[in-house]
Amino acid sequence: MTNTHLLHRLAWASGVAMLLSFMATPGQAADKPILIGATSSETGPFAADAEYNLNGMKLGIEEANAKGGWLGRKLELKIYDDESKPGTAVRLYTRLITEDKADLLIGPYSSGITQAIAPLMNKQQYAVVEPEASIPTIYVPGNKWNFQGVASSLTYLEGLLPLANKNGAKTVAVLGLKSAFTLACYDARIKQAEQLGMKVVYKTTYSLPEPDFASMALAIKNAQPDVVLGCTYYPDAVGLVKAFQAQGFAPKYFAETVGPVAAAFTKALGPLANGIISNTGWWHNFKTPGSKEFTEHYKAMFKQDPDYHSAAGYGAVKVLGAAVEGTKSLDQDKIRVWLHANTVDTVQGPFKVDANGLSQGFSQSLVQIQDGHLKLVTPEDLAEAKLLVPYPGK
Repeated sequence: MTNTHLLHRLAWASGVAMLLSFMATPGQAADKPILIGATSSETGPFAADAEYNLNGMKLGIEEANAKGGWLGRKLELKIYDDESKPGTAVRLYTRLITEDKADLLIGPYSSGITQAIAPLMNKQQYAVVEPEASIPTIYVPGNKWNFQGVASSLTYLEGLLPLANKNGAKTVAVLGLKSAFTLACYDARIKQAEQLGMKVVYKTTYSLPEPDFASMALAIKNAQPDVVLGCTYYPDAVGLVKAFQAQGFAPKYFAETVGPVAAAFTKALGPLANGIISNTGWWHNFKTPGSKEFTEHYKAMFKQDPDYHSAAGYGAVKVLGAAVEGTKSLDQDKIRVWLHANTVDTVQGPFKVDANGLSQGFSQSLVQIQDGHLKLVTPEDLAEAKLLVPYPGK
């Protein structure tokens, strides 16, 4: 073969290779994994609860890859630690978009952090399912790209006060951590108590990391409420219980959000945890599609029971996958339109949103720690145990 013929063949082969590269997905090889980006609070005050949400996402990715991925491509999950800080999350989501070139995004842990990144998603036009953004104020007219993947913060512990009031409770103390989610819960429960004709004998908000729980507990003891309701995360939920025990006060009904559903809560408090009431957006006996398999697979993968944060993270992956397969695309606008128009069955219940991305399908139930274990106490048709009162406090 002459040198001229060899050069012609090399040029032809090079041209074919270039043509094939253009025929692949624009800007990437057809067999390259679909990159899904997110931040999680792996450190900081939200870490104990955020771990469950992240594990749910990991399980969703694992199951999708076991079935061949999406669009015939495997999935890769890229996570950065936002340190439970909104500003850090904004910087890291910007990095995921501009440097890592993530194909898809899932929202972070907590309403406050999600609220901080929401404008970025609208600016960059990424359709983002947000499994831990319970506050409704993100999903208002003008929002086109953020989709709520959990029940509203206005529904957290919503079922408790009517139940307590029906059984003779007349007075309430409400506490709230100064964060987006907990303040929304705090305001909603005060309003609800007043609408029920219950007297709010004490209310206050506080900040982490070192609130004066002792003073709050003493003031509440002096007010003698029938119900104490804390809109909390894990660290302050534990701190409040210890403060009440130190003051020798145990209300008839004692309820806190978020913290009590973590296994670490009961481990940290021992018998003091018994009788604490909390809420959940998912439970292992829910009759939702895939709930039993989700529970089994999660326990096998992480050697622990899932909680509703796990279900929310898992559900976000399932919803995003349904949108990708439904559109046969990674095009953000097509995914956005699809998410607005379709309902997706998840282990939490039906994912469906209004025109602003606000969830319309999820709800909350009540759980209580009894003999060291969480038991579902509402709704009645699924309850594993009856609500036990009074809170023993010992």
